Amino acid sequence: MDSQMEIEEILTNMEEKLEQAKTVPFSDKVLVDREELYDMITDIRLKMPTEIEQSRWVIEEKNRILVEAQQQAEATIKEAEEERVRMINEHEVTKKAYAQAEEIVDNAKRVSKDMRMGAKEYADDLLMQIDDQMKQLASFTNDELGKLVGIIDSRNKEFAGLLEQKSRILQQNRKELDIHRD
Repeated sequence: MDSQMEIEEILTNMEEKLEQAKTVPFSDKVLVDREELYDMITDIRLKMPTEIEQSRWVIEEKNRILVEAQQQAEATIKEAEEERVRMINEHEVTKKAYAQAEEIVDNAKRVSKDMRMGAKEYADDLLMQIDDQMKQLASFTNDELGKLVGIIDSRNKEFAGLLEQKSRILQQNRKELDIHRD
């Protein structure tokens, strides 16, 4: 089960707990098991760091790929330079060797540049995907919390209406008592 679905399930459980919670007499408050809600919140927090760890891994992987690409490029350039020096030292093909060495160096630089660009694009794509997932998670969490607030507000209005109704009945009973004293 992925983290987002697990978080959805936890939030649904929280919602059910609030719906089933007993109301405190003469108030708009409900009684909930604080420890149970803390445990649910802790579970949500434990599920969220997965995306954060993934983004750290992506950054480390990007850096590793860039270092590796740089090392390969330097090794290729070094090899090309060594080849160029060797060819220059050979009498009969000095000009041809120089041209080939330059071509090798140019190719090595081009390959190095392409590797660096590819690594950066790969890392950027992964970071963008993780960012999208985190935005979706934030949006989902906000939506679910909004629903919870709506449910609590609705229960509060129902309870206030019930109290008002009971108050009217009490006032009516008091009036009846005043009538019978005469």
